[in-house]
Amino acid sequence: MARPRLITDEQILATTRSTVLERGPGVSLDVVAERLGVTAPALLKRFGNRGELMLAALKPPDRPEWIDVFLKGPDERPIETQLSEHFGRLWDYFEKTLPCISALRESGIPHEKIFDQKKNGHVVAIKAIASWVGQAQERGLVDAEAPESVAYSMLGALQIRAFTAHVAKVQFTARSNREYLDDLVHLFTRALAPKAKKRP
Repeated sequence: MARPRLITDEQILATTRSTVLERGPGVSLDVVAERLGVTAPALLKRFGNRGELMLAALKPPDRPEWIDVFLKGPDERPIETQLSEHFGRLWDYFEKTLPCISALRESGIPHEKIFDQKKNGHVVAIKAIASWVGQAQERGLVDAEAPESVAYSMLGALQIRAFTAHVAKVQFTARSNREYLDDLVHLFTRALAPKAKKRP
């Protein structure tokens, strides 16, 4: 067996994450340890207990990278192109984090440990998207009288697709994920088009 000190924390977290997502949150730490070539007590020595290890491996980031991308504001490219990139990042985020959040909840870890309420992650996310929409409005790139409502609509449309696909295991449309994202991009592009550019 490899000595515990030769295994980095990131290797432990990555292996724990992949093992839990593959076998479920009830998987034995012995399985994780075996994949790493160490013992379960060696894992717990690093992280204290199973719950802390699960949190470290599966908890979503307090500030996802896509938030800072939105906060940079819109550029000069067509809104449709920019929305396509933003929606792609959001979809990747939800697709990766929802299974992790589900696993944490199924393991009985309290909501307040998964989401730090003091950091107001959901509020920050909505404000970041609303800020981007507001800046696009100021620059005449879109027509959006209520940027925050637009932000909720964008986030909700993406989140519900990822949620139903993962949690409910249901696809309510024959459209692929890529087609669905393209549909949303076209929808919001048309809906937010400045009045002079809107089609009759």
